[in-house]
Amino acid sequence: MLKKLGKTITNNFGIKILAVFLAIVLWIVVVNIDDPVIVQTFTTSVIAENTSYITAQNKYFEVLDGENTITFSASAERSILAELSNSDFTAVADMEKIEYNEGNDSYRVPVTVTSNRYSNSVTITSKQLYMQVSLEDLGTSQKVITAATRGTVADGCALGTLEIVGSNLLRISGPSSIVSQVDTAVATINVDGLSTDVKDSVVPVLYDADGNVIDTTKLRLSQSTVSISAQILNTKDVALEFQTTGDAADGYVVTDIACDLENVRIKGEAETLNPVNKITIPKEVLDVTDRTTDLVTTVDISTYLPSGTALVVTSDANVEVTVHIEPLETRSFSIPVSRIAVENLGEGYEISYGERVVILEVTGPESETETLTADDVKLTLNAGGLSAGEHEVALASGVDAEHCWVSASPRVPITLEGGNTQDGATGQDAQENAEGQTPGTAGDGTP
Repeated sequence: MLKKLGKTITNNFGIKILAVFLAIVLWIVVVNIDDPVIVQTFTTSVIAENTSYITAQNKYFEVLDGENTITFSASAERSILAELSNSDFTAVADMEKIEYNEGNDSYRVPVTVTSNRYSNSVTITSKQLYMQVSLEDLGTSQKVITAATRGTVADGCALGTLEIVGSNLLRISGPSSIVSQVDTAVATINVDGLSTDVKDSVVPVLYDADGNVIDTTKLRLSQSTVSISAQILNTKDVALEFQTTGDAADGYVVTDIACDLENVRIKGEAETLNPVNKITIPKEVLDVTDRTTDLVTTVDISTYLPSGTALVVTSDANVEVTVHIEPLETRSFSIPVSRIAVENLGEGYEISYGERVVILEVTGPESETETLTADDVKLTLNAGGLSAGEHEVALASGVDAEHCWVSASPRVPITLEGGNTQDGATGQDAQENAEGQTPGTAGDGTP
């Protein structure tokens, strides 16, 4: 049996070997025809490694043209490549291997591409791959973030305290050509239409010296956002009140205190504003002692605001105040006795005067005395307690002008007739009472 099997195998042995060989060749041909090795182009992102090598040299690198992708060729059987996509490859640029390219005065970094799948069956066939980069000095800066607002708060409200919650220091690093342009860092919160306190997280914006926004794409910021709180307060319009201290020189008088701002708007919490109706500037601020001319000065009213309040418009703080000072003059007036107002005349009495007019002198600033008439001078006779007979009675006087007064109390002779003498006082006592009266001064403007 074994001899027969061996004879069968060795019979025409050369032909059989040839047949096997041809079968293998045919199989290889068929396989290559159905699944040939082909070359295909892929594009993938480049990962920069060991970037600290660049920053350690105080340098900043940037991929030229802003592209951090690379295109390459890979070969493998068609069935394998058909399953691969761009994301199946990894491209790495080792920054420690950076080279200077004298040809175009630039820098380049070799890129190594590997396949994440079928790595043993895929061959990267592209020539040496590079990532083109530029180098410049690395710049750093620190800026204090300024809080700002956008919009207008609700009517009757005003912005109170505006502050950044947490650190307000922003550290900036990146290309020195960009970092050197940074002038300010501003974080802006929207308060439009608000009537209550607000807090929000906002992105700080960098500006150059001309107020232009700086693109931060190439910069590294220590804070991407900051938290800002804005206090919204109530407002109220209040009057300003001024007083003076001291007396003007002899023969002069203060006639008016004028301010270029009559009212100011203040802000604060409701419970703080409610009792405030005016802002009184201490009299020590306006000293007119021995002055003969107007006092003109600037007063910072913010110093005298009630605790817990502030000006809505900060420019209103400094107001110009003028204390008007005028010389005094004296004018004489003749007042018909018919214009004397009689008070407390006893029942049944009739009064007659020993003179037709009363002569008196009125003292005051020229701006007021020059417009006075006899009708502006008021005379009053108090007949209370007078009995029938002749009397000389002091008159109470008043002048219808703020800073004028009658220089001396006028006296007038009168005669009382008729009446009821049984009033509990003798004629002599009544006369003494009347003649000893002190003239009234209400409304006469006497200083």
